[in-house]
Amino acid sequence: MSEEGAHSADRYLYGIVRAGAELPTGPDGVQGNALALVESGAVAAVFTELADSGMLGTPEALQNHSVVLDELADKQPVLPLAFGTVVPGGADIAEEVLAPQAEAFAEALEQLSGCTQFTLRITFDRDAILREIVSGNPEVAELRERISGTSEDETRNERIRLGEIVVTTMESWRRTEAPPILEQIRSATVETAIREVGQAEDVAEVAVLVRRDAIDEFESVIEELAEANRERMRFRLIGPQAPYDFVPEM
Repeated sequence: MSEEGAHSADRYLYGIVRAGAELPTGPDGVQGNALALVESGAVAAVFTELADSGMLGTPEALQNHSVVLDELADKQPVLPLAFGTVVPGGADIAEEVLAPQAEAFAEALEQLSGCTQFTLRITFDRDAILREIVSGNPEVAELRERISGTSEDETRNERIRLGEIVVTTMESWRRTEAPPILEQIRSATVETAIREVGQAEDVAEVAVLVRRDAIDEFESVIEELAEANRERMRFRLIGPQAPYDFVPEM
């Protein structure tokens, strides 16, 4: 379909899909409005009309944006657009957004066809790692003994030194232990995107693109890795998701 007539309301865009795509019936849009399609040739944009563009900056709106995209991705390939993508009411989505890049959009959708994204977060079990550090480092054991039963002010320097040792040790172990785990994950995926981690106990965070017909195999690999490392690490798998990390450059 193409847009008909003039629109006074701004429209919120979620992503690009193939023309005739199936829209989810469950999730509401960012403001609770029904989802709709506007098409141009072989591709289409998923949108909702906005009652108030100034009400988008809320956690609930962001959550609704993600839910819509994940629901779309459960049925067909989708190119997610950034949260907060708004087209003014007077603009023609088909002519101004879709038509100029219709061929590139169609090619990108084809590349993602049959695939879905998962995100895997691996963290050290802090208590288990601390016990391991204490047993292997006499300085740490001594510092913990000095700190025991004291206030933060009394043993501030000892606490700072202990924290430095723990953080440095976990960062060192991450550099050696994450690569072989990630290599096994790559063997069960189409593509991976390694994300930068922010906390000392983070081992790795990786987005993976998995073929839908290989999800069971992929999940088995993750389960085996989690079991093999269960005494020291925690694995959290999120998905299926829209392919946020794998939209081809256009």
